Amino acid sequence: MADATSPRLNLVTTPFKLKGTSLPATLMQPSTSNVGLLEAELESRLAKGSALLKAAPLVLDLSQLDQMLDLSELQEVCKRLGIQFLAVRTTDKSLQAYARKLGLMALNSLDRPATAANQEDIPRTLVHQGAVRSGQQLINEKGDLVVMGSVNPGAEVLASGQIHVYGAIRGRALAGIQGDQQARIFTLRLAAELVAIAGSYQTSYSADFVTAGDAVCIELQGEKLVCTALTQV
Repeated sequence: MADATSPRLNLVTTPFKLKGTSLPATLMQPSTSNVGLLEAELESRLAKGSALLKAAPLVLDLSQLDQMLDLSELQEVCKRLGIQFLAVRTTDKSLQAYARKLGLMALNSLDRPATAANQEDIPRTLVHQGAVRSGQQLINEKGDLVVMGSVNPGAEVLASGQIHVYGAIRGRALAGIQGDQQARIFTLRLAAELVAIAGSYQTSYSADFVTAGDAVCIELQGEKLVCTALTQV
């Protein structure tokens, strides 16, 4: 038996991990204040497998609604359906105060719009001509992103699908931002500040990363990013 002065092994592992990510939200714009009708439509969309209602928190935009909506009743509906009702977006100060009282976030209608829940879930490719400048953010929340140029230092490109950069990545590139672990990043020259896929990130200065400057494909294997040099045919 060890005495009281014997050193003890610390067997406690780290209590959590931090991962870089970009979290989207689903925007719902009701055209009626009838919670029963809203509930029926939500149930119908969930039955059809709507990914937007399950994959991201719900933000309720009341800017197109003239009548008062019972936020408390809708909050209970969302709890029952397993939808994460996160925030209300409106310029009405009284509604903002009521939302906060219910434990919801209150956003102004001028805040950055989120993906609308009533849009069809059709991936689209966004093509950007030229370089992405420092301080600029380019995002495609529903599909692939193609950059016909370089991503400069201090710039950021994000996509729910693949990212193709026909130039150098010197800034930040985040693919699979809605959780697609099969997403990849392609670039003709890697000198990135940070790259990430589905929330797992790595800097180009990590010891096990390929030499900066290579044309590469970056993919996620497990929780680790794997970088493979592209070879010319």
